[in-house]
Amino acid sequence: MSFRDPVEEQDRPWPQPTPRTPWRSDPPTYEADHLAVWQKRPGFLDDERFLRAYRRGADSGLAFDFFGDGNPDPQIEWRVHIACWAALQGSKLPGDFVECGVNTGFFSLAICDYVDFNATGKTFWLFDTFSGIPTEQISPREAERGRAAENAWYPDCFERATANFAPYPRARLVRGKVPDTLASVSIAKVAYLHLDMNIAYPERAAIEHFWPRLARGALVVLDDYGWQPYAEQKAALDDFASRNGTVIATLPTGQGLMIKA
Repeated sequence: MSFRDPVEEQDRPWPQPTPRTPWRSDPPTYEADHLAVWQKRPGFLDDERFLRAYRRGADSGLAFDFFGDGNPDPQIEWRVHIACWAALQGSKLPGDFVECGVNTGFFSLAICDYVDFNATGKTFWLFDTFSGIPTEQISPREAERGRAAENAWYPDCFERATANFAPYPRARLVRGKVPDTLASVSIAKVAYLHLDMNIAYPERAAIEHFWPRLARGALVVLDDYGWQPYAEQKAALDDFASRNGTVIATLPTGQGLMIKA
């Protein structure tokens, strides 16, 4: 059997399913973040607890303006719902919360609000440069895909993030490059892990570091996993999963989901 590069495979045009319309109705019941669904019920959009948590994240001070209207909200409700759900499960397990790739704290602030983080007794470890993607960690293939240009979205936000997490005394911002910073703090057990660093090298290093520390049943949310422009991350994480006897679920949100058995 000839070797097939998984990254090159993802660059190929994807086969398009033949639409079957009898079950479809208009308009879609959810349409945002490159995801449209029909005949599905996104109940989280009726949940005041979730909507409050989402707004807490959306008001974190993002430098984005995806829609050119001055509103930085990227409309990623379904992705944030997945992260909040996973963190809620983690709140019942031994160990701390960890997020690698924080920026102003969109996901983690929503989680803190949603799970009432101050009442959990856990620490939330937040790893980031707080000033974008380290260019020296970008692979040649990722450079071709424009990863360095994404830094325009990520100006220095450390002071803003520090202020955002001030209401959560056990939220600890760890500034610097992953994996360099991982050994700078002692984390014995992890109940929830979120990876969102936009490139493969630090994400593979982070999952290698934290996997042995994950509590049984802990969930790992991989924000970029299923997005076509981030094929290098998927390939690196699939290789890790294969080597460790597990599999990653691809979610229609573009996220990946792992469970520590």
